[in-house]
Amino acid sequence: MPSFYQDDLFLHLCSKVDLRVVYDHTLTEDRRQLGWAEVKSEYKSSVLDQDRKLRHAISIARSERDRIHIINGIWAETAFTAATFVLGKAGVPFAIYTECPDMTVLRPVMRRNARAFVGHWVGRRARGLLAVSHMASDYFRALGFPKENIYPFGYFRASPTGSETALPSERINIAYIGQLIHRKGVDLLLEAIKPLFERFPQLQLSLIGTGSEQKAIESGLQRDGLLGRVVLEGVRPSSQIHERLAIASALVLPSRWDGWGLVVNEAFAAGVPVIASHRCGAADLILPGLNGYRFRSESVEDLRACLTSFLSADRKQMRVAALKTGSALTVPVVTEYLVACLEHMCRVREDRPVPPWEQMLRTVESEFGRLHSVADTAQADAKAVPSAKF
Repeated sequence: MPSFYQDDLFLHLCSKVDLRVVYDHTLTEDRRQLGWAEVKSEYKSSVLDQDRKLRHAISIARSERDRIHIINGIWAETAFTAATFVLGKAGVPFAIYTECPDMTVLRPVMRRNARAFVGHWVGRRARGLLAVSHMASDYFRALGFPKENIYPFGYFRASPTGSETALPSERINIAYIGQLIHRKGVDLLLEAIKPLFERFPQLQLSLIGTGSEQKAIESGLQRDGLLGRVVLEGVRPSSQIHERLAIASALVLPSRWDGWGLVVNEAFAAGVPVIASHRCGAADLILPGLNGYRFRSESVEDLRACLTSFLSADRKQMRVAALKTGSALTVPVVTEYLVACLEHMCRVREDRPVPPWEQMLRTVESEFGRLHSVADTAQADAKAVPSAKF
């Protein structure tokens, strides 16, 4: 369906290629309540006829043989699955753009086998896979997608550029932005951060969003006397997320599972370090100790250790490293990379494109990792020198 986390990419892509976007259905009410805005209309788009979705999708696949088709997922929409089979049997070039399915969900054996069969069939016929994180790369490679046909990708959104010198006030504001549901792991975050409030009087946690666990969270905060140290800010429109992130000290994404997590991109664009679980696809962008921290999903101890490390770190330097990371995630940069991937898939480009964020992470690691190691060495030397006695 139309979504803000793909809209900016489509808008830039239409200036590079002859783009046509087909949606399975319109924006749903539950997404509007989460702050999703209506998409832009500057590119060619349409929605499948809801009375004959399957036939409509198949007719598009049969009639548009002179294009390369990018299918958003394999199993999410039946109409798209049907179109993929038509394209595969006809030999029309197509690619799959997808994240990894939620591996924490236990599915019936028959359904898993059916998915494996379809995935293997598609993998042998697709020109490429735009894999949203290494989790998707690993999963679909196991299903039969050749390694050479897999191109690292993600979700991307246009965001204003942050400031290298911008630092929040003395208050340390940790922000969570997302749904207040079990999968997002807010309960883990609350348990991890609770003992830190006493050690760090300036620490505050903001929960931005709503969801089925909101009442339970409010009750727990009242019981533990944490109202004021933990603030529930409610839902913010997607257009206000960058502005809110810019005044945060760090973003925490404690998800038990997140195929990507676009808010991570937005945090880096604002120059805000990120602490995320290893089951968040966008955790691929984190260089521990430099632009953020990664922790084992569902490990309260790991998350608490990462929060403690962050609270003791050079936060200004981490913001600079975060902002540099964000500079490689801009929509114009990513659009160039996507076009290069399509050219490589269609064999009109010889050199395989390298994801711009991977190049930037190497630069950040080289620059800030060196500073980090020098600081560590200096601290170790200082500890090794006995105090002077007078």
